[in-house]
Amino acid sequence: MGRRFIFTALLLSLCTAVSAQEQVSETRSNLERHVRTLASDRMLGRRAGTDQGMLASSYIVFQFEEMGLRPGADDGEGKSFMQRFERYSGRYANVVGFIPGSDPELRDEYIVLGAHYDHLGYRLRGRDTVIYHGADDNASGTAVLIEAARKLMEREGELKRTVIIAAFDAEEIGLYGSEAMAANMDIDKVKFMASIDMVGWLREAGCLEIEHAGSLAGWQELFASIPCPAGLQVKPLSDGGSLFTGSDHDSFTAESVPAVLLTTGTKSPYHKPEDTADKIDYEGLELITEYVAAMATELSECDRIVPSDKLLRKREGPRTVEFAVSGSVGSSYMYYGNGAAVNGAPRFSWNAGAFLQFNINDVFAIRSEVIYNHRTFRYPQQNPSGELIVTDSFRKMVSPTLTVPVNLLLKTAVDSDYYMYVGVGGYYSYVFDTRLDGEPIPYNRHEGGISMTVGWNIRHVGAAFTGYYPLSRMSSEIFGKRGFSAFFTMYYKF
Repeated sequence: MGRRFIFTALLLSLCTAVSAQEQVSETRSNLERHVRTLASDRMLGRRAGTDQGMLASSYIVFQFEEMGLRPGADDGEGKSFMQRFERYSGRYANVVGFIPGSDPELRDEYIVLGAHYDHLGYRLRGRDTVIYHGADDNASGTAVLIEAARKLMEREGELKRTVIIAAFDAEEIGLYGSEAMAANMDIDKVKFMASIDMVGWLREAGCLEIEHAGSLAGWQELFASIPCPAGLQVKPLSDGGSLFTGSDHDSFTAESVPAVLLTTGTKSPYHKPEDTADKIDYEGLELITEYVAAMATELSECDRIVPSDKLLRKREGPRTVEFAVSGSVGSSYMYYGNGAAVNGAPRFSWNAGAFLQFNINDVFAIRSEVIYNHRTFRYPQQNPSGELIVTDSFRKMVSPTLTVPVNLLLKTAVDSDYYMYVGVGGYYSYVFDTRLDGEPIPYNRHEGGISMTVGWNIRHVGAAFTGYYPLSRMSSEIFGKRGFSAFFTMYYKF
C-alpha cells in the first residue's frame, strides 16, 4: 500500500513537471516565432510608415485578437486595436489592447506595458538590399510584450488595475508612437509604465536592467517584492544606464508618470544588419517574459503606487532658481584692428565661477554668473620705436579679470532636466592687472561686451561653448587692442 502510494505520487509529480515543461516550451516557441517573423527578410526592417511596418502591426493585432485582449483604441467607427496618428506628414499606428481590472476602486487606474515594433528599414547599396532586421531592437521586446500579455490574460480575474498592452510605432524616428498615446489618454489615470526595449541578449548582459526605477517612491522594496524566476538576475537602477539613449518610457516621464525601461543593454549589434533572429537568447527571453508578467501583476495589485519626490517636483515644473558652479578651459586672442601690421595668436586661458539661473518658464531663463577669468594672450614683438613687427615669436601677456555675464537663455521645452539652450547677453569685466612678460603695462580697468553661449543640460550636469566679444578696448594705445575669449564650460547644479 505504501509503495503504491509513493509510486502514484512520483508519477503525478512527473506528469506535473512534464506539463510545466511543455508550457515553458510553448512560451519559448512562441517567443522565437514572433522574433523570427518580425525580423524576417519579408518585413524589410519594419520602418515606420511603410507597408512593412503595417504588416508588422497586422501581425501584432492578430496575436492580440487570438489571446482575447480588448481593443484599446478608437478609430472613429468604434473600438479598434489600431491607434492611428500622423506626425510631420507621416502616417503611423500603435497597436493597443487592454485587460480590464477587477477591483471597483482600482479598475480606473492603468498599468501600461509597452514595446516599440518599428526599426530602421533597409538600404540600397548598389544592387544589394541591406536589411536592418532589428531582432534585438526591438522584435525581442515586442515578443516579450505579446507573451507577457498572454500570461496576464490567464490571471485576468486577479488583476485589480487595468493593464494596457501597447506596441508602439515610430520610436526610432522620435518616440512618436508613445508620445501620441500619452497625449491622447487620461494621463492622470496612468500609475506606472514599463518600456520593454532590447531584451534579447540576457546571456551576454548577465542581468536584466530596470532603468529609472527611482521614478517610484520606495522602489527598492517594490522591486525586491516581485517574484523573480530562477536563472534571472534583475538589477533595478535609480536612474538610467546611459545619458544619451532613450525609449518610450521617456514620453511618460515627461508627463510625470512613474516609468521604467527594461533592457539587457546595448551589447547586441543593434542598428546594424547583423542584428538577426539567430543571435537572440530565447531562454533569456522566456525568463524576462515571466518577470514582466509578475511585475505587472504585482503593480496591478498593490494598494498604492506613489511617484518619487523627484518626479513630483517635475510635475511642478523646473525650480525657479538654480545654483551651479562651473569651470572652463579655452583660449584668448588679441586683436589690434585692421590697421595693425600683426595681431596676436590664441593662447590657453581658463576660468572658474558660479551662476544663478532664474527660470522664467519652461522656455526662457536668465543666467547671471560671477567668474574669475584668467586670460593669457600672445603679444606681438615691437621695434625700438614701439611699433608692432611681424616675427615668429610672441611675448606673454596676462590679464586676469572678474567677469559678470548676464544672458537670456532660450531652452528646448522637452524636460526640466534634459534640454539644450542658446543664450545671448552682455558682460562686464573688472581687470585686476595686466602684465607683459611679468612687467606691468597700461590697461583699462573696466571692459565690457557681448556674451554668447550654446549648451545642453542633463540632470545636474551641463556643458556649453561660450564666447566673449569685447566692445571696449584693453588700453588707450594707438591700436586699441581688444581681447576675445572662447571657452568650453562644464558645470554642476545643486
